[in-house]
Amino acid sequence: MKGCLGYILTLCSWVLRLFYSVRRLWSPEALACDILPKLHSRESTLAKHLVRRRGLLNRPFRPPFLLRGPFVQTLLGLFCPPLGDLNFEREYLHVDKGIVALDWYTEPDSKLRRNSPILLVFPRLTGDALSVGGLCRLANKRGFRPVVFNRRGHGMSFLTTPKLTSTGDPNDAREVIGYIFEKYPYVPLVGVGVGAGCATLFSYLGESGSSSQLKAAVCISPSYDNTIKLCEQIPKFYELIVLVQLKAMLIVYWKVLHKVIDLKAVILKCWTLKEFDFHVYCKMYGIATFDTFWQRNDPMRDVDDIAVPVLCVNSVDDPVSVHENIPLDVFRYYPNLLLVTLAAGGHCSFHENVTGDSWANGTALTFIEGVLEFISNSRYWYK
Repeated sequence: MKGCLGYILTLCSWVLRLFYSVRRLWSPEALACDILPKLHSRESTLAKHLVRRRGLLNRPFRPPFLLRGPFVQTLLGLFCPPLGDLNFEREYLHVDKGIVALDWYTEPDSKLRRNSPILLVFPRLTGDALSVGGLCRLANKRGFRPVVFNRRGHGMSFLTTPKLTSTGDPNDAREVIGYIFEKYPYVPLVGVGVGAGCATLFSYLGESGSSSQLKAAVCISPSYDNTIKLCEQIPKFYELIVLVQLKAMLIVYWKVLHKVIDLKAVILKCWTLKEFDFHVYCKMYGIATFDTFWQRNDPMRDVDDIAVPVLCVNSVDDPVSVHENIPLDVFRYYPNLLLVTLAAGGHCSFHENVTGDSWANGTALTFIEGVLEFISNSRYWYK
């Protein structure tokens, strides 16, 4: 009897040891892996300020091991909006005979000041306010007044003219920025672009040059080479998901759009983004060839004229904005353009958990806070 009891106690001891060993192995601390950010930039006073004083590179990206893969991260960015309540108040603005929607993030317990900086967010290609809700919520907690810019027909807004705005066309964005600047003339205005939204932000900054009304900008997972090469590199599963979402938008506005495009042909026959752009945006803008369309919509076409501090955040494993297309020489030449790369993070994601907390969001706000502080303390920030 005593021998059986001893065997039972020994077995229980081994079971407990195994349980605690497995628990330690699968704990968040054990599954997480630190991924250190790397800065690519020309040496400047601004870069030193951001790294040394603001700690731009201090916080590593720490995703759980199971969420580290590029496709897992990319799918999280597409289908996993942040948890919790997200409150937005919509405002419609008339621009060039059309309508765009602005979604202002509101929080009942928010303690914003009259001069709190305004954060203008440009969502990804098929994104809306909900898709960038995590960024807006975090920005609100850190003293910003976030507002999301929805391009014509996007974000379930109205479409009053038979024209959708391409990502490389900054005309509507310029009208929106001018409107916000007039409404809050003494408040700093900054911008954050996500995915394809970076093309709109880059285009505005390049065309505006030194007259830009944005004080700083951040581009999360931008694509620098929007040509046929980019279309060929996009993973098919991601391309199909985006195409289905874009076609669903066309169906919603078919009464307006059927006047300028062949909706039946687009929905049934266009199964690549190149074909979609040619049959939709080229027709709307009256452009004959796809190459001409992308030359006019290339986000880097006026990069030489960008005059405000810009931070780009890219992951090396991004399956959409592949790292071979990152123009490292641009960031090493211009002191106001900075690039942070990570070994992992996917496309428009950088999720550190499944609840939607993104490393890139915190880094973007840290950069903007540092730039605004630097500008306020320096007469000539670009030295």
